[in-house]
This record gives sequence, structure tokens and C-alpha cells, in this order.
Amino acid sequence: MEIRGAKPSELEEGVSLQRLVFRPNEDAFERYRTYVREDPSYQLDQTRVVIVDGKMVGHLRIWDRLIRVRGAQLRAGGIGSVLIHPDYRGKGMAHALMKDAESYMSEAGYDVGLLFTIIGTTFYEAQGWTPISLPIFKFANVTHNRKSSVDTVRKLTFQADLDRIAEVYEASSKELTGPEIRSRDYWLSGPSRIKGVFPEWGVDRGGELSGYVNFEVQENEIWVKEACAQAREQDVFFALAESVVDAALEENVQRIAGSLPKGHPLMQALGRVLKREPAWDTHDEMMLKLMNWESVKQKLGGEGAPEDPPEDEGSLWCGLFGERTGDAGLGAWIRSLPECVGPFYWWTDIF
Repeated sequence: MEIRGAKPSELEEGVSLQRLVFRPNEDAFERYRTYVREDPSYQLDQTRVVIVDGKMVGHLRIWDRLIRVRGAQLRAGGIGSVLIHPDYRGKGMAHALMKDAESYMSEAGYDVGLLFTIIGTTFYEAQGWTPISLPIFKFANVTHNRKSSVDTVRKLTFQADLDRIAEVYEASSKELTGPEIRSRDYWLSGPSRIKGVFPEWGVDRGGELSGYVNFEVQENEIWVKEACAQAREQDVFFALAESVVDAALEENVQRIAGSLPKGHPLMQALGRVLKREPAWDTHDEMMLKLMNWESVKQKLGGEGAPEDPPEDEGSLWCGLFGERTGDAGLGAWIRSLPECVGPFYWWTDIF
């Protein structure tokens, strides 16, 4: 068994393996090819592979990302597309592949490893990764017997509205702990196009685009992925809320769900339109692992950070992301940092 970075001649084999494991019943070959061919941040050795007898039987992709934590910018290595061919499972290859990826990220200068799991947290927690709970909401049995009269909501166009959308996103996200910092290349990339990062609906106010909402219509619900505005004016979010409810009416679905911070103005606006409060829950798909303690300390600043990385790394991330006051000697340092607003990570950015 050999674990290493992929060779140029192996990228198509990796694409085929991802399709086989993740989307066997779909024509998804172009999707996975776009993930590497049309991502400006991609480097060949960010694809880590397991080779047995000359055949690729394991695959892992590292996404190069920047996230905000307490006002600082941390370089994150995003772990995605972790897989082992069905015929080779149960031999410890996935564990070895993750260890290789962590070594690569440490050597390549990443501050933190970041992943989103769809298999539960047990596998990754056993390797030292910390889950971070993020909020999800649901309005069930949605009824709406009229179409709104709001005429400020319009369909957005990528060419005309991208610059303003990027400004609104930055203004809405810069105080949060957790979200991704989106460069212009990120907005323009093929993966962002496939994942639907650019929103469809926005609100004009005084001749200027003031806010937007990003949602998708699923089989039984409207799923809200993102909502941002230049300022927190309630009338902007009320118009966006009405557009979401109108979509539910038009698609004949009776549930509106998604992932937004609990105090988000769109949640208040949806509550006004629907005349009820949402049910709240959490998902713990987001997980973190320290890669470079010296760099993290320097970028975060503050006073009293310990010399050595904490033995209980969970205390570090739970403290920084506001899930509990840091312990294990971290509390005073974490309290000296800017307040944690969140934590949150926009659904659109999940890789």
C-alpha cells in the first residue's frame, strides 16, 4: 500500500472513483472533474491517494480555504471526498489516509484542518477531531394563502450583481466566527458554480442591491442556505422572507428549513410572515483539528496563550467557537480575544 499525492495521469481515475462511491446512479463525472480543473486554488498534491498493486483504491481531497475565527484569518485545509473502494474497506486504509492528509497539511502551512462529515463524527473523533454544533431550523406545516405584494425582490444575474453580492456577503460575515472568506476567484470558480454559491434572489432598496437569500427547492421542503444584507434593516429581510414563503407556495411544499444563526434577522422575519416560531436543532457535521499552534496563536493574538498546544484540543476549539469557556489553561487567553459571534458556517460553502 502506498499513500501519496496524485500524479497528473491519475486525476481522471480519481474522478471515476468518486463517482463510483458517491454518485453511482448519476452522470457526475463532470462534477468531480470540475472540482479540480476549475478551482484556482487547487494543487495536484492536494489530492491524496491510496495505491495498491498499481490501482487507486482510496482518495481524499484537501480544499485550500480561509476562515474567520474571533476576527483573525486562519488558513484551513478542508478535508473532502474521503473514500475507500468498497472492495478494500476494513483494512485501516481510511485511517492511514487521514493521517497522511494531516501530515501534508502541517507541512504545507495550514493552521487548522476542517471537515464536514456525512457519516457521523465517531470515525473522526477517534482521530482527534472536534465537532462544532451549528444551528438548523424548521417551520413545519407551512400555509400561505396569498402571494406577497413585495416588488423589490428580483432575480439576480451573475454578471451584473456579483460585485455587489460579494460586498454584502463580506459585510454580513466579517464579525462571525466560522465562516469562509470568499475571494473573487472563489466566487468565479467551477466548484462554487456547481454548489450554487451565487444566490438567485435579492432586494433592491433605493436603487441599490441591499440583501439576498440563497435557497433551494428540495422534494419536500425549501432549504435556506444563506441570507445576507448590507445592514440589518427589517424591511429588507421581511421582503426576503416573503419571497421564501412564496416559493414554498409555488412549489406546494409545507416545510421551510435551513441553517441560519438563531438571532438572524431572516428568522425573525419568517416568524412574522408565518406567525409562529421555528423549531431549532443542531448539526455537528463541522469538525476541526489543530495543525499549527504557533501560527494560530500569532494570528489570534490576545494575552496569556500557553506556550505549548493544549493536550485537550477539544477545549481549544469549543472555547474559540463559543461552545463553552475554554478550560485546560485556555480560559483567560480566550476571554482576552474578541467576542465569538456565532459560531456559524454558511451551508453554501460546505465542501
